[in-house]
Amino acid sequence: MYIDIVNLLSEIAEEVNPTGTFYHGRVSDANLAIERKPLPQIHLYPFKITHPVTNGVDNVPNILMAFIFQDSPNSSDEDRTEIINQADIMQRKFENWLISRDVQYSNYEAEPFYKQFNGITSGMFIRFQLQVKTNPCAL
Repeated sequence: MYIDIVNLLSEIAEEVNPTGTFYHGRVSDANLAIERKPLPQIHLYPFKITHPVTNGVDNVPNILMAFIFQDSPNSSDEDRTEIINQADIMQRKFENWLISRDVQYSNYEAEPFYKQFNGITSGMFIRFQLQVKTNPCAL
């Protein structure tokens, strides 16, 4: 189930960011990817899945993703505004892809971040919950 969710989010990320990078892993992995992989990057952080016994729907309450764009320590406020705008456009495209694939989600939040990873990136974080139908007998 976990890898199925990673694959779904990866496919959507590749649709909205075809020339960039999708990355899944720990925060420290993201730090390494910034230097080695093309920007913009979409980073999926590890998440947990809860399995209610009764309704056959798994809940993924803590999806956190970052839409990471190139910035610089010397960027102007206008430069950074444009970077955040580009990240916002990408995260809205991502949400539209969730909708188009009939992915059940809730509590979608988007929040900008500025000059992360030694001041060379800015972008948007998104957080949301997924509800995924499951068959506990399927392996």
